[in-house]
Amino acid sequence: MNAKARRRRPATPKPELRCACGYELGRYWRFCPNCARKQVWPDTARETGAECYKCGWIVSDRFSYCPWCGARIYEKGSSAESPLKAPKGFTFHARCDWGCGGGVEYPMPQCPWCGREQSWSEDNEFDGDCPHCGRGVDDWMNVCPWCGGDAAGQDLIPEALTRVRRLLLVSRIRPWGYRVLLRPGVSGVDPRFPKIVEIDQQYVIGKRKRDEIPWPMLVGLLAHELGHSYLYHNWRWTRTERFRRVFGEVDKAYRGVDTTWVDFQRRRVATTLVDHVSAYAATHPQEDFAETFRFYVTRRGRMRELFAELGRKRKGLVTYEKFLALHDYARGRWRTA
Repeated sequence: MNAKARRRRPATPKPELRCACGYELGRYWRFCPNCARKQVWPDTARETGAECYKCGWIVSDRFSYCPWCGARIYEKGSSAESPLKAPKGFTFHARCDWGCGGGVEYPMPQCPWCGREQSWSEDNEFDGDCPHCGRGVDDWMNVCPWCGGDAAGQDLIPEALTRVRRLLLVSRIRPWGYRVLLRPGVSGVDPRFPKIVEIDQQYVIGKRKRDEIPWPMLVGLLAHELGHSYLYHNWRWTRTERFRRVFGEVDKAYRGVDTTWVDFQRRRVATTLVDHVSAYAATHPQEDFAETFRFYVTRRGRMRELFAELGRKRKGLVTYEKFLALHDYARGRWRTA
């Protein structure tokens, strides 16, 4: 495949149509990201005077293949003898990846001249990639506009998500509008977008098989990252005297790249480091809070059970105070937390 095709940057598709549900669509989106209705793009403006016999989308009578469904639509005497750069009704964005000489318009999945699959770089067009098809999606899309799958990938981790939601409920952690997304790369939360929780999709799809990652580990990972989201969402709380006393300055800089192994499946408090619930919690005050949040949520906010274990592990007084501060804040006693 032509390497240059992966570097091209198409023009941003301008919304030209609204779905029946009222959601604004981008040109040539296959599905509505809001209601999942399948879309059809016919030649309503009579630009080309031709539509694909199979899918009903706009095509040119010069095309040999439908660029939307891949159907062969060649008609002797109507198609050009050689590929064109931009026939009437279409815009030239790039050459065919396979070097047939024809031009293609974003977001054509196939070349209309040779019928081969095309690739598009959408890094600057969308917030992330669909975990099902790999095409671009935005963080708040419910449905992928290209394949119609769950744009967030939550349908791939239903057991873990259901478990975490129940744990938050019984722990009496009030909802703050978080949204969990499966995305390629590391798991984490951007402080600029505190409600977006990204989980590395390698735990579910990709090179590693799903059955190699037990869902209890996903529960622990989700709880940890939700701790970061909860902290960023309630950043004002970090300025209180009580919070600073037990967790420290959460906005201090990270020192280098941390490589500490974290067993998110572990439900027991570590015996080492008397002032922290785990070794990873000692790497930074933000990680300290996220780990405290994880243990608090996975233990359903049961303070007696937690304190009994802290006593058996001979934890320091500050570890008790961390759980008490979170417990009070979760129950609305923030002025003293």
